Amino acid sequence: MGKPDAQTRGIQSAIDAVAAQGGGKVTIPRGKLVAGALRLRSGVHLDLAADSVLQGSSDPESYEIGVPSRNQALLYGENLVDVTISGKGVLDGMDVLCPDGEEGFRGPHAIFFKNSRNIQIDGITIRGAGNYAIYCQDVEDADFRNLKIIAGHDGIHIQANRNVVIANCDIRTGDDCIAGTDNENVTVTDCYFNSACNAFRLGALKLSVRDCRFQGPGEFPHRISTRKGAPRHSMLAAFVHFSPTDRNPKLPSDQWIVENCVIDQVRAVYQYDHAKGLWQTGQPAERIHFRNIRATNIDQPLRIRGDKNRLLQLTLENVEIALATGKNAQPVIEAESFGTLRLFDVTLVNDGSRPLIVARQGNQLVWENVSGSESPRWDIENVTKVEPVRRHPFHGE
Repeated sequence: MGKPDAQTRGIQSAIDAVAAQGGGKVTIPRGKLVAGALRLRSGVHLDLAADSVLQGSSDPESYEIGVPSRNQALLYGENLVDVTISGKGVLDGMDVLCPDGEEGFRGPHAIFFKNSRNIQIDGITIRGAGNYAIYCQDVEDADFRNLKIIAGHDGIHIQANRNVVIANCDIRTGDDCIAGTDNENVTVTDCYFNSACNAFRLGALKLSVRDCRFQGPGEFPHRISTRKGAPRHSMLAAFVHFSPTDRNPKLPSDQWIVENCVIDQVRAVYQYDHAKGLWQTGQPAERIHFRNIRATNIDQPLRIRGDKNRLLQLTLENVEIALATGKNAQPVIEAESFGTLRLFDVTLVNDGSRPLIVARQGNQLVWENVSGSESPRWDIENVTKVEPVRRHPFHGE
């Protein structure tokens, strides 16, 4: 397929005309339209009607908007305010391949916004994005609701965003479902996550995740990873700290609350290694709180290695973590270089051959009502203060 010049020009002309009139709605009608890069405008509402498909060109040269090339997208917006993309239609990225793209094959994003404000995306389906389904960089007040994201790479990638809401979304990707760093005030509710990488690979100050389901293995493979010669489908972690040094992150991952969630057939509940973790060595993690969590068929311990100042305060409250059969001859929690580890009403299940908890070089470990397998002991070394508590410190919050 060559460049779809006529349809691209027609849609772009409609967007430009509505913007020139001060804003309004542009509707993609029922049926299929094929386009290269489209530049969005302030005040424009792009509506994908039911049974419509806005399909990206298969020619990577159709996406010349956006520099560098990793910022190219089917729908592109920069320095905009008040933009809405909504409807019951489909945005089809056609899994465009680009030899000059990221990792030598990734193509354009489905949607990209940069330096923008008040962005809303509601109701649409995004499938087969050549790179990220949605990429927002330096965006304030972004609202993503009722979306279905299928295949592609990262589902929603947010970089240095403020005030982000992700609600009632179904995200099934080959790469991370939600990713990015240096974000502030992110709320995620009532979502379903399925990935061949991580559900959250995130750095954020003030993150709230509620009433979500995490289900592995991934329906779609991670393109560049294999296991025993086959594409990898394993879902690596529900949450992994993300703070790559080369992005010069400014904000720690702090004030996280994850509650009322179900996690099944995922390798790990939470992973953090500030010393040697992949893309984790920038800003540290600080206050992380998991509450009302049920995690089953887990392959690896909840493993943390904090920064040298031991800033991490990890709280598990009303949490169950059960290791998978065949993977349960290991601890359920491994913690090192932490400030405080709090365990309240926690059930940990392995096969009983190893300690439930291994804790090293910490400031404080406190607990109330921790139960599980008949493990020989907790393995605790160089933790300054270790004590049970009689009264739950979070009652009355």
